[in-house]
Amino acid sequence: MSEPPALQITLNPNGVAAPAQRTVIIATQVVATALRALANDDLSPPEMQGGPLGYQFTGLEMSDEERRVTFQNWILGKGFQDLARGIRETLEEAVFYLAMIKREPNLTMLAEIEAEIAAIRATAAKLVFPKLLEDVNAGLTAPMVFDAEFLSLQKARNCLEHRGGRVGARDVDDTGTMTLSFPRLRMFYRRGDAEIELLPGEVIDTRESDTPFGKGEDVPIYIHRVTRSRTYALDEPVVILASDFFEIAMACHLFASDVAAKLPILPAAQPLLEDDDTTGGSVTVG
Repeated sequence: MSEPPALQITLNPNGVAAPAQRTVIIATQVVATALRALANDDLSPPEMQGGPLGYQFTGLEMSDEERRVTFQNWILGKGFQDLARGIRETLEEAVFYLAMIKREPNLTMLAEIEAEIAAIRATAAKLVFPKLLEDVNAGLTAPMVFDAEFLSLQKARNCLEHRGGRVGARDVDDTGTMTLSFPRLRMFYRRGDAEIELLPGEVIDTRESDTPFGKGEDVPIYIHRVTRSRTYALDEPVVILASDFFEIAMACHLFASDVAAKLPILPAAQPLLEDDDTTGGSVTVG
């Protein structure tokens, strides 16, 4: 009897980061487009078509400014929910990756491995967020840098999705507040002992007569990661500013990269299982 063909499963750490990073790209582009459209819109009631009939809803009176703020908060809130969902999907992929990498090679049926994969994914989808985070952290080669920030993002997402956008009793800490924390990249230059953050569009011209730097000398620009926090009181609405949203999006990209970089990696090209079907193949996971 001939040896059964081997089925090779390829585990790709970059595939684990992909759900969050793909969501970051889509969410930031959609939010930026929607905010640009909102800024240029006259906010007149749109025509809403539904089959042969048109619809018009009344009963909510707002000024144009109130309407603009409400629409902007809705856009940013929905974008934030997508970012948090992308983070969860990356963590679920990490659970799957870690389960598969621990699997010992053995003789099995293709249908059995497909059922095992489905069971791993179903279990990951049911985990509450803190447990999901704990399980992933336990399997990484080093602890996550951003686990506390992960948890704060999920708390804010819960408020937006399940509590009418307001902070609930289960979201606050001992001080009666909820803190949303996320890392951001800060660019700055030094003027004496002071660190001066660069502002968008700022020009440093050392040719000017009143420059605090040496005439015509180069000014080193530094970049490092810092944490920005927003604190919300009990029953306060969770409002995400546009500047917050894009910094959170960058943070989500960093989160995903951090997880992927700390996943264990198997030695190259060794079969994880054998398939007693008549055909072999390769399956890419992640």
